[in-house]
Amino acid sequence: MTEESRNRSAAAETGGGPIGGPIGRRDVMVGMASLLGAAMLGGPRWAFAAAPTPDDKKDLVRIEDYFNAITTMQARFLQLSPNGRTAEGNLYIARPGRLRFEYDPPIPYLLVADGSQVIFYDKELDTPTYVPISATPLEFLLGQKVSLTGSVTVTNVERRPGIIRITLVQSKNPNDGQVIITFTERPIEVKKWAIVDSKGTTVEVAIFDPRLGLNLDPKLFKFENRKIFKEDKGGSTN
Repeated sequence: MTEESRNRSAAAETGGGPIGGPIGRRDVMVGMASLLGAAMLGGPRWAFAAAPTPDDKKDLVRIEDYFNAITTMQARFLQLSPNGRTAEGNLYIARPGRLRFEYDPPIPYLLVADGSQVIFYDKELDTPTYVPISATPLEFLLGQKVSLTGSVTVTNVERRPGIIRITLVQSKNPNDGQVIITFTERPIEVKKWAIVDSKGTTVEVAIFDPRLGLNLDPKLFKFENRKIFKEDKGGSTN
């Protein structure tokens, strides 16, 4: 099986749906806006499920333990847009606070969390956008300690053969959007997440070939705006 076939099979196995060819720049922008929280500003009111059962609580503890055991992760990702189109790239995580989400060419976008802020960068336009981590859904994953209580609320726990799926909302703003995370059941391992924006649009990201505990280069999580650098050094920005 080729790498491309394996990638597409992984997406299908995690519920990625139909594959419809390369993703467009507009679809990538929707996904990035969701990660930055820019699209999660009001919208539909989400229905809350019943309180967690004892079995739910046990699984939620297992999920917390899984996330908190992760210090570093490197993986491939496959983003699926609502129309079934796809984009791939590399994901790097170094907890707490650091992440790199880099698309394969020709998609010119990069997302970097450097410990305090998230930077979305368009390589072609050379224009970065800065957002505090605390203002994005990434705060849940990149915090010092991952907890499924407090700043987030679990509104649903769903089980299918070999799969656990949880739905999260921000506790203070429960109607601003939701994040749905899919795990394998045994062992617990994240396979996919979906962010539902204010219009109800869902952007899904499946991950595969995760490697944990690697010594990742700290430079992966640093962003230097070339324009600002040149101006600070007295050079030309042309």
